[in-house]
Amino acid sequence: MRLNLKSLSLSLLALAIILLGCFHIYSELVNKKSYLIKFNDDNLSSSFKLDITQNINDINNFLENYNFIKKYIVKKEYSDIEITISIKKPFAKNNLNQEIIFYDNSIASFVFFNQSFIDGINLVDTSQNTLQINNYLKESFDDLNQIFDINQIEFIDERRYDLIIKNNSKIMLPKIIDKKLTQFIKKNINLFKNDNVFREYLDFRNFNYKTIRMK
Repeated sequence: MRLNLKSLSLSLLALAIILLGCFHIYSELVNKKSYLIKFNDDNLSSSFKLDITQNINDINNFLENYNFIKKYIVKKEYSDIEITISIKKPFAKNNLNQEIIFYDNSIASFVFFNQSFIDGINLVDTSQNTLQINNYLKESFDDLNQIFDINQIEFIDERRYDLIIKNNSKIMLPKIIDKKLTQFIKKNINLFKNDNVFREYLDFRNFNYKTIRMK
């Protein structure tokens, strides 16, 4: 009789432990929030979106670490989360280093973006080390691009730039790019284009010393 009571007590104890464990698991499942996450930006790669979803409970701190993000909005409604991410304006891409350069000089790896976003960046940086946009280029690039229709850019000796334009000719810029240079080019661009001498390059490296070379 004592043996039966002991066995019964052990069985009840084991049952109680099992029931307690089941209750704990059930409570965890009930209390755990499950969200349907929707992204309103098709420029991000699927792997980066997955990283975001895995950090959804600390999303603000997570996204603040990525300086190519201009702004973001996170809306929660019941079991849905809607994420809108705006990316800064890209300047160029460096295929060698697999990086995108933005107008504010922030740089980000290709891995964060989908292929269509990368393909949509027309200007190619051919520098061995990803270029930096100095103040001269930042202030003058739009004017130069309107004149030449630039396809490629290279940062030379971390001090000046070479441009490759649509017809594959090279434009060698001086260290100092200012309005004096861009206005001179605008005034004489038709002369340069119509001159059969200019087929390979226009060399403005010594422009500030009143010297121009062309071939």
